[in-house]
Amino acid sequence: MTIQQFKARWESDGSGGGITYEDIAKCAKSWGLYDRPMRINIRLVTYMVLKRAGCADAEYYKPSVDDD
Repeated sequence: MTIQQFKARWESDGSGGGITYEDIAKCAKSWGLYDRPMRINIRLVTYMVLKRAGCADAEYYKPSVDDD
């Protein structure tokens, strides 16, 4: 999925357009964010993918220092 496709789908409705954690991990890998996204905290991966895609609510998903 391209960055533009991801953003459009994510922002299409309140449930993120049906995007799954697996979709997020695949995007993280194909966009060059992480080599092995499933080995990293999913909250961080989600945040980084949303940030890269320019999604309006990315900061909402930013993990706190306590998330590890």
